[in-house]
Amino acid sequence: MAVSYKPLWRLLIEKDMKKRDLKTEANITGNIVARMGKNGYIDMKSIEKICLALDCSPNDIFEIKKNK
Repeated sequence: MAVSYKPLWRLLIEKDMKKRDLKTEANITGNIVARMGKNGYIDMKSIEKICLALDCSPNDIFEIKKNK
């Protein structure tokens, strides 16, 4: 299975935010944003910070996809 952060990127577009805005609002590092850009895993604490900053749920941040 693979993680996809497409829902997060769509949410940022809807909120007219850039990745650097997300870093500032959620108080996360550039490394975390870079990992999400490559659909890598991030820790639950980072997901919690993003959800609180964007007033959303984890389902609005990522989705799980089956590998082909």
